[in-house]
Amino acid sequence: MTSTRPTVSIGLPVYNGERYVARAIESVLAQDFPDFELIICDNDSGDATIAICGSYAKQDSRIQLHRNSRNIGLAGNFNRTFALARGIYFKWVAHDDWHAPTSLRLTVEKMEQHPEAVLCATGVSLIDEHGHEFDHWIPSVDLRDPRPHVRVQRLLTTLGETHPMYGLIRSSALEQTDLIQSYVGSDRTLLSALALLGPMVQVPEILHFYTVSATARRGYRPALHYDPANRDKLPLRTWRLLYKHLVMIQRSKLSTGEKALLVGSVLKRFGVQDFRRLAAETYYSARIMARRATRSRAAA
Repeated sequence: MTSTRPTVSIGLPVYNGERYVARAIESVLAQDFPDFELIICDNDSGDATIAICGSYAKQDSRIQLHRNSRNIGLAGNFNRTFALARGIYFKWVAHDDWHAPTSLRLTVEKMEQHPEAVLCATGVSLIDEHGHEFDHWIPSVDLRDPRPHVRVQRLLTTLGETHPMYGLIRSSALEQTDLIQSYVGSDRTLLSALALLGPMVQVPEILHFYTVSATARRGYRPALHYDPANRDKLPLRTWRLLYKHLVMIQRSKLSTGEKALLVGSVLKRFGVQDFRRLAAETYYSARIMARRATRSRAAA
């Protein structure tokens, strides 16, 4: 590993990824833009993941391999890859995805053309566990407006998926955010925070191949996947998204008028459009609290 700063740092967090991780690593090493470092953080896997990653690390000095002494959750592992990064730009790569060989070069070129931009998104192919495409996503919303509150408004009202999180991000912008937090949906808050900091540009070509595995989803509990400490927390995902967005706006450097406009957009997005979800989360959380109170009285 040289002491010079790489142009791009790629963070690859992985947990029990022996089935796909070699493919993900090879797609990174096949990039036609060679000035990168690949930071692999293994989250105390119990399968052959660390051995597979270690074999690649021995072959290429651009690869750094780190293993956590315990499972720190998805959020903690994603964030650790960025904490270890040195690049001007940063990109997360999921262990079960892969990227076209031109991905880094085209997104770096776009970011260099737009030094004000904080992120470059690309087209995404949604594939099943056998590698067959069943859908795709192309970035189409213009998030280049110079007004921060307008960018966030557009993001909130049009973003169906959080695929841009796997785009190329300017490190100096990402370090000003709270990164991935322990609650489900914090990737949405992260994208909103980045939109506050600067414009987002796009490469419409499909460069990211995103695996949606039915097998991996069986028994999947996203809250525990994000952070094992979420085990006893109430199921208040939408309420947390609403609250975190309001806190983010309050802490921002927007004018009072811009904050008011953006608060209105957040309340409409989460408080009106997601009203049924808020009501359902309140109902189920109340039932959980009632059961806990009953058990507590019985144990007393």
